[in-house]
Amino acid sequence: MDHMISHDNQMIVAILLGAFHGLNPAMGWLFAVFLAIQRNSQRVLFYALIPISAGQLLGDGLLITIQTIARFHLPIHIVHTALSFIILLYGLYRLLRYYRHFKWSGGLNVGYLQLVLWSFLASSTHGSGLLLAPFILNAHSFMDILPLWIVHEMGMVATMAVIGFLVYRFGIAKFRNYIVNFELIWAILLIGVGIILILMNGQMGHGHIH
Repeated sequence: MDHMISHDNQMIVAILLGAFHGLNPAMGWLFAVFLAIQRNSQRVLFYALIPISAGQLLGDGLLITIQTIARFHLPIHIVHTALSFIILLYGLYRLLRYYRHFKWSGGLNVGYLQLVLWSFLASSTHGSGLLLAPFILNAHSFMDILPLWIVHEMGMVATMAVIGFLVYRFGIAKFRNYIVNFELIWAILLIGVGIILILMNGQMGHGHIH
């Protein structure tokens, strides 16, 4: 268990989770591509990713902050148990509604401040920050969590930028056959993390995760 959740492994997992988060078209890059096509400018694609990334950072940060406050101000076994079942139940909820995700009614002709709001709402309802729960529970201070949060967002932004550029450059038709149901995979991932946390809680009783 120590090897599985070593610092280096935590950083790698956080980056991979961010990259997977960024692959999902519903998280922003497809919106940026549409804006770039609509305004006939590749620069708009990268400009749009800035407020989208800011919204993602705030949305994930909200969930991470709530978990961190609970981690350091409440008994660890209570927080561990609560997070385990919250993540599991939220995963089951998303599994039952995997065909739906946050919808924006403002259309594509939006300003950058609206993109921040849209991205914040999409990210917070998606629950990306919940997947850092095992690391938050294992942390000894906020400074243990901050680097994981940063690399998670960096992995997401880098992935969105690369995928968005490729789709804009070569057209969505060339990638249509490679689109998978990310919402279904995300729901299963949440369920898996919830189950793992429950099992870890049962094995370690009321102590810390080591």
